[in-house]
Amino acid sequence: MILKYEYDPLDTEDARGHFYHVCQGRVQETELPIPPPDRPYECPHCGIELEQEDFLLAQQRGWA
Repeated sequence: MILKYEYDPLDTEDARGHFYHVCQGRVQETELPIPPPDRPYECPHCGIELEQEDFLLAQQRGWA
């Protein structure tokens, strides 16, 4: 698992979700925005590249 997607409660107008990177077995505290298609996010600690498609899969599954 490299991405975690958390849903907001649906009782607010601006309900959405939040993406977090799971780096070396630990969920990072910093929320990640979905990167543009041509600029994947690269973790400075583990070096993994997360592309836009990875974020969309995490959103569908909750974890990816």
